[in-house]
Amino acid sequence: MQEHLIIDGNNALHAIPGLAKSMERDRQLARDDLIRMLEPLQARSQYLLTVVFDGRGGKTSLTKHHGNQQYSIIYSSSSQGADGVIERMLMAAEFPERITVGTNDNLIRNCAYTHGAAVMRVEELVKKLDNSISITRNLSGGHRKNEQKFENRIPFPDH
Repeated sequence: MQEHLIIDGNNALHAIPGLAKSMERDRQLARDDLIRMLEPLQARSQYLLTVVFDGRGGKTSLTKHHGNQQYSIIYSSSSQGADGVIERMLMAAEFPERITVGTNDNLIRNCAYTHGAAVMRVEELVKKLDNSISITRNLSGGHRKNEQKFENRIPFPDH
C-alpha cells in the first residue's frame, strides 16, 4: 500500500529560509519553487504527495502537478484554510497510519498524532529530499565532470 506524504505548504515556506525570503517578494513564485523542490522526493520515493496551501479566496481547488496523478496541489477555501484541509484529510483517511504530515505547526502535528498519522518536521523533510536527490544521481551514473554536485545550502537555525 502506498504512503501518503502531506505537506503543510505555507508552514514549509516559512521554515525554509531561502523560500521565506522569496515569499517576501512573490508568494506565488515561492510556492512554485517549493512544488518544484519536492519533485525528486515524489519521483524517487513514489509517495502519493499532496502540498496544501492557504487559498487564494473562493473554493478549495485541487490540481495535479504536470498531470502527475501521484502529486497533488491543494489551495484551501478562504474559510477553511490549509490547516482545516489537512485535518479533514486526516479524519477521512481509511489508513491514517500510511500518512506522514510534513509541518512544524504544533496544532497540525498533534492532530496528525491524534488520528494515527506520523509527522515530520520541515527540516527532516529537506534532509529526506537531499537524500532522495543523492540516490537518484548515484543511480543515474553520478555527476559529469563539469557538473556541480547538488548540495543543500539552505541554512536552518539551531533550535
